[in-house]
Amino acid sequence: MEKFLKDKLLLFFTLASVTFVSLAIVGGFKNYSPVPFWDMWDGYLDFYVKVSAGDWGYWWAQHNEHRILLARLFFWLDITLFNGQSWFLLIINYYLLGMVCLIFWKVWKEKTKGNNHWIGYFLIAWLFSWSQENNLTWGFQSQFILAQLLPLSALYFLHRAAAVSMHQNREYYTSVLFGMLAIGSMANGVLVLPLMTGYALLARMGWKRCALLAVLSVASISFYFHNYIAPEHHGSLLQALREKPLEVMHYVLLYVGGPFSYIFGNNEVGKTVATLAGIFLIGSSAAFAWRIVPVAHKATLSFALLVFILYVGGTALGTAGGRLIFGVDQALSSRYMTPAIMAWTALLLLYLPKIETVNQPMRSKIGIPFMLLLLMILPQNMKALASKHDVLFERQIAALALELGVRDQSQIGNIYPYTELAQSISEIPISRNLSIFGTIPIKDARETLGQTDDETSRLDHQCQGSIDEVQSIEGDARYLRVRGWLYDPIREMAPKSAQLVDEYGVVLGIVLTGQPRPDVATAIDPTADVSGFKGYALTEIKGKTLILRDPEVGCQLEVTIPAMVFR
Repeated sequence: MEKFLKDKLLLFFTLASVTFVSLAIVGGFKNYSPVPFWDMWDGYLDFYVKVSAGDWGYWWAQHNEHRILLARLFFWLDITLFNGQSWFLLIINYYLLGMVCLIFWKVWKEKTKGNNHWIGYFLIAWLFSWSQENNLTWGFQSQFILAQLLPLSALYFLHRAAAVSMHQNREYYTSVLFGMLAIGSMANGVLVLPLMTGYALLARMGWKRCALLAVLSVASISFYFHNYIAPEHHGSLLQALREKPLEVMHYVLLYVGGPFSYIFGNNEVGKTVATLAGIFLIGSSAAFAWRIVPVAHKATLSFALLVFILYVGGTALGTAGGRLIFGVDQALSSRYMTPAIMAWTALLLLYLPKIETVNQPMRSKIGIPFMLLLLMILPQNMKALASKHDVLFERQIAALALELGVRDQSQIGNIYPYTELAQSISEIPISRNLSIFGTIPIKDARETLGQTDDETSRLDHQCQGSIDEVQSIEGDARYLRVRGWLYDPIREMAPKSAQLVDEYGVVLGIVLTGQPRPDVATAIDPTADVSGFKGYALTEIKGKTLILRDPEVGCQLEVTIPAMVFR
């Protein structure tokens, strides 16, 4: 009976790990877009433009309070080798999370001598929780995973250097390398070498190794903060602690307990559970510290896990100082779930010896709470399968607005909060066809508008569709926003894009399709489910009869533009 339960437990967690990883990968595909999003405009595209123009100092320049040197290396490779299509960056995100799993897997094997395999597979499923989707599906977020992976790796190899042999220099210098690299991940990376120094002292690793880490700590902190400028729009940790100490404490608790809030959703129950979970994690860590720190030189692996939790706690505290001005609930942001999930993984690994001491008849039953936990977070992970057509479509239209030079603040706000700055940043990428501006049908749309083309006469069949709405654009009287739907019944698909052409073949407007239109799918054909379009046209189209045409090998439709437009 015991063997039967053990085998069933292993099978469940093996399938769970495969399921959670698969869901995360599918979610990556469903969320993929080549359109740069938010910080990618200045931190990714503008960085590349400045560096390629010879501004080498921009590699180390601040992005908010961070110096994201390593992420910028990935950005540079993505644009240089893959023209900024961003799929390379997403692959990097998943690869880095895979490396996190590998390190924790090694820790699990060392902790248990390979026993209780179900725990190893549970860890993989847990580490791929979809609550951290922001760090998986956004090409800008490699630094967020690096900022946890590098400290974890540094501490793991430092443990190896302390535990295997005082003469195992390879592990020691590997840990030093990871500690130094962490400085180029995010601002919290400056904590790593000082924490490693404390670790080496308490683990009795010898004065030379401790001295080197101490020197590197001072040097790295000095180097990091040389010419550092505190971001104006962020708060101060000292000020927050002085003025709102309870809010800071609550923020930290929500931050570290955040993964459990996603079980219940963004409501008061979820926040309460996260707070209680945070108290449990901090309390458990303090209890482990009480027992482990005095014997750190004998329990180097457990001590490494404990220091890593301390690192995440320091990260949470530092984040509270800078972000508390945006509200306590901001601690539950998806991007903060990666460090929190990893802290809980480290805590579970600290509890493993207690699981090992449980008598044999009860040991398999210990897996039941972990089984229930995965079943509880499964609905959150299933959200990875949700369609993102609407969101991705609106981002495409925002990119089209930038390509055409349309000052459509409400649309561009889907990808960047500052319209004028986005237009300024995008000018050189547009001229060089970088990133989304090198992707058809957005590529060279600016040059196409106003050109004469006689392709219309050669189109041999009719589209189905209509112009549903024509709107003026606040702040830009040169253009109108056009919305409707278009479907090619012969090819049984919606064209990728369409042009509004007058009787002389002059292109007066460009629209992109891909917006979900379930009403059209119901009325016309199921394959017309994403036949909705939106785009821009010159204001001179008002009151004219035009041809809406597929510029590839598609169809055409005669449409009449109303003389009066919506505002």
